[in-house]
Amino acid sequence: MERVSDGREPDHDEEVLDEIVDLESYARSGKRPPRSRGYRVRINGEPYVFDNPLPTGREVLIKAGLTPPENYTLRVKMAGEKPHKVELDETVDLRRPGVEKFKALPRDQTEG
Repeated sequence: MERVSDGREPDHDEEVLDEIVDLESYARSGKRPPRSRGYRVRINGEPYVFDNPLPTGREVLIKAGLTPPENYTLRVKMAGEKPHKVELDETVDLRRPGVEKFKALPRDQTEG
């Protein structure tokens, strides 16, 4: 019996793509992205591809070259919602419907 990487049984009627899906286009259409080889998401306006659909905030910042990650505040923009903060060790499910993009800003010296 086939299992997906998180141990769940796969949805046999779920579309599986052997390509990279663009999360922004799925967010605009309100659809959940399918399982795929990669997930393209914008971080500060630049596109990056993740093969893991469950990156941490730290992994997102490192992928964008924003190091050390402790010096940045990361926010995720969900379609139809205000951006919300993502902690460094918090996991973001890129397959959740509505994940649109990330914005990272340098932390102020007084933030901690």
